[in-house]
Amino acid sequence: MNRADFLAALSTATAAPSAPFTPSASAVITADIEIKRDASELLVPFTVAIAVRNPTARIVALDFPTADIYRIDVRHDDETVWSTATGHKPLLIKRRVDIAPGLTRLASQIVDGTTDDRRAYAPGQYVVHVAMLGTALTTSIDKTIAFNPPISIADARKTAGGTVVTIAGVPRIEVGVFELRDATGTLRLSRPVGLRPTGTYVVRGYLDAVGDDVQFAVGRFAPAFDNLAEARPKPAP
Repeated sequence: MNRADFLAALSTATAAPSAPFTPSASAVITADIEIKRDASELLVPFTVAIAVRNPTARIVALDFPTADIYRIDVRHDDETVWSTATGHKPLLIKRRVDIAPGLTRLASQIVDGTTDDRRAYAPGQYVVHVAMLGTALTTSIDKTIAFNPPISIADARKTAGGTVVTIAGVPRIEVGVFELRDATGTLRLSRPVGLRPTGTYVVRGYLDAVGDDVQFAVGRFAPAFDNLAEARPKPAP
């Protein structure tokens, strides 16, 4: 081998790897979502997992015009009650994500189970709408999720200690004791649900023994969906 042939071979062997293959991503890449949660009760957070599938044998590059690669809206009766876009201004920084062949888990978003103005959801069915925000990947996907009504205070009193449940009622203070009251009874709370709460509140927690009586150990709480007086809107971006 002469010097010229040697240099040509060396150049080929040490060349930079080829750039990701970028055919029409919208025609190649597909997206899907999975909703994960521990229970179907109010105030239970859930996770939206987003994955994309590349059916080719080569890397495909996805371009996004901003730092955001997706938008999630939670809708109830055609009204958006929660969105990743609320109070958020996307960074105008272009992104490129290389998608290997097969399934790639792209992102995961925790939704805390309250509305944009921090109320609990109403019981019933919701649609989780995910829109991919790519230059070519603009897939939109809808998944249905349902939430059960709170159980009554009378039924909560029958649960085994430590069993986490969701109840609802009107908070009050009786002789220095914080309580929650509904049509079936009253239950002592381990702590207040706000400074001066008014209207109906949804509370998640469990029964805990206090001497000869029980109290409801408060984990999470929020104004009920129809308690608009206690709504606290997120700030604008």
